[in-house]
Order: sequence, then C-alpha cells, then structure tokens
Amino acid sequence: MGTQRRIERFAIDVPNSVLDDLKVRLGRTRWPHHLPGTGWTYGADTAYVRELVSYWHHDFDWRAQEAKLNELEHYRAWVGGMHIHFVHARSKERDAIPLLMLHGWPSSFVQMLDVLPLLVDPAKHGLSPVPSFHVVAASLPGFGFSDITPRPGGGFATSADLMAELMHDVLHYSRYGLRGSDLGGDIVRQMALRHPEQVIGVHLTGMIGTAGAEPPFTPAEQAFIDADAATLPERAYARLQMSKPQTLAHALNDSPAGLAAWIVEKFRAWSDCNGDVESRFTKDKLLTNLMIYWVSGTVPSSVRMYFDFVREPATTGRIERPVGLLMSKKDLFPAAPREWGERFFKVQRWVETDVGGHFLEWEVPELVARELQAFFGAVTSGR
Repeated sequence: MGTQRRIERFAIDVPNSVLDDLKVRLGRTRWPHHLPGTGWTYGADTAYVRELVSYWHHDFDWRAQEAKLNELEHYRAWVGGMHIHFVHARSKERDAIPLLMLHGWPSSFVQMLDVLPLLVDPAKHGLSPVPSFHVVAASLPGFGFSDITPRPGGGFATSADLMAELMHDVLHYSRYGLRGSDLGGDIVRQMALRHPEQVIGVHLTGMIGTAGAEPPFTPAEQAFIDADAATLPERAYARLQMSKPQTLAHALNDSPAGLAAWIVEKFRAWSDCNGDVESRFTKDKLLTNLMIYWVSGTVPSSVRMYFDFVREPATTGRIERPVGLLMSKKDLFPAAPREWGERFFKVQRWVETDVGGHFLEWEVPELVARELQAFFGAVTSGR
C-alpha cells in the first residue's frame, strides 16, 4: 500500500443523531442519593456532576468545539491493520525536530493541543526560537478517533510498535523524539526499548508505580516506595479496569452522567487544582474531552487497555537513549528520586516542579514547551 493510500485527511463530523441521542440521555439522568455535606468524600460529588451535566445538556456547544478542533490538520493512517488518528502540526523550520506526543487515560489527544503552537512556532509565543518541532499528537489505539483494537492483547508493546510504524514507515521520520503522559509514557518507553535506533530521546511526566526495582534501596527510594503505596486506594479504578473492564464498560458507554462522574473525578484528584477542578479546566475543556470518548464509543476499549497491558509481555531493560523527566510534586503519583530513575533510564535532564499536576500539557503548557526545548535542544546539539 503506497504512502498516499496509507494516510487520509480526517475531519471530525459527529452525526446529528448522536448529539440528539446524547441530549435525551443527559435530560433523563437518574441521579443517585448523595449524603448531605459529604462533597467528594465518597467519590464524585453529585452536586458538581449535576452542575456539569446541566451545562452539557443546555449550554455546551459541541459544534463550536468541533469547528475549533477541525482548524488543525487531522489525519488517519493505516498502521498494523487499523487506523490511527493523529494531529500533525508542522514547523516552518527545516531543521525542526519530529516529536510524537502521546496522552494517557482518562484524557485524549486534546491534552496536547495547547502546547502545540508553542512547539511549532516558539518565537511567536515568546519562547526561544530554537528548537522548534514537527509535532504528531496521536490518539492511542482504541481511544478517540483511532480504531478500536480488533483483537485481545493491545497493550503497551503492541501500541509501541504501531506508533513506531506510524512515525517511521508512514510519516518517514527516520529519527524522532518522544513525549508521553500516563499510559502514553509507558508506550514511549516501550518504543525506546523496542525501536531505539529511531528514537532521539524520551521525555516523560514521571514514573507511576514501583515495579521492576530490586533492593537495596536508598532512604529517598524507600520514601518514594512508601509514598507510592499510600496512593493505592486512589488507584482502585485501575484494579477494576485491569480485571473486569467489560463490566464497567456497559455503564460508561450507556450513561453520559456516569462517564462524567468516572472521569472528571480523576481530573479533580490528579491535577493541581486544590479541590476546585475548574481552576485548571473549564467546563468546555472537561466536556470536550468527555465528548471525544462519547461520540467515538471508545470508552470500553480505553478501559480494556488496562486489562491487556498487564497481561501482554513487554520488553524489559534500561533505556539507553537520552531521557528527560518533568515531574510534578502536585501530582497524585509521587515524584521519584533521581537515583530511582537512573535504575531504568539514561537520565540527561531531571526537573521537579511545584506547579501543575498529572496533566501538565493542559495545566502548564508553557512549562512543558520550555522543558521540551531544553531537553531536545541539548540532545540534538550533543551537549
């Protein structure tokens, strides 16, 4: 199949029937009982979810958001027997660095959009003019406008091979940088291990979990292990998605209010918002992300990835390509000490921040852009 046949332009165009059905479902939500004065103690605060759903039902303008999204260059590429969706934002500079950016769960490719203009034309936005980037912001397999994975086993290794094929064989970037958040971070790590000859460097938000390390541990490492263990109750959602995703899928795919509660509660808990989710994300941003899941019907496949990635064999070993980390102390998941990172990576840049949480590209896009410039500028200059 030739390159032209492997890539097609794509425009988001949700059928009116899907929007009409959504409006009916929003208006007929069957609300649960909520104990007075408990707020977010038991999980999603029903009062806030009702407020958000009311806005979704009566005031949210999907067509305006759709038109804004369609101002970008969207494509779908035929990769590994399925279509992968991506936004391709290209710099005018000939020596711009190709960069693949991958989101995680419960976000989508829209997590990356605020940072794109800063990377493509940094001088226009008050940043250093070099380096600039050709950015590919892709939807993970089974997320958004990428195809739903057609068979069991679509974990990190499979996704990494699909993304490497997209960047190298379809877009013809012989070498490129990687930036990953959440699940996207695990996938770009697999790319660096499985396709190191293609990878300029890897930039990560942080390290989730403590698997793969063996004692002895330094005091700082032990403190990190203890802090990570303290977050286990918050990760009950992941245990469910790893074990019984299809059970959960029925509720999330049928009820927009249920989807909002399941996802927005994570945005509140994991971001640097001090309990006020709208201090970081407007209702329009929260709902645009929810709409990507709803209109594509990819909520089931997105949670199913958790089941697959814990069962699919992954490539192990230390990443020997240059690695940079930007880790927030305000993320739910604790920031690891550098010696922990050195166990797994060839660390070239290690930065901790007191601003922004788990969704750094959305929360502090300028910080992310500056860090990507600093890291990849040093990598490509040989410093």
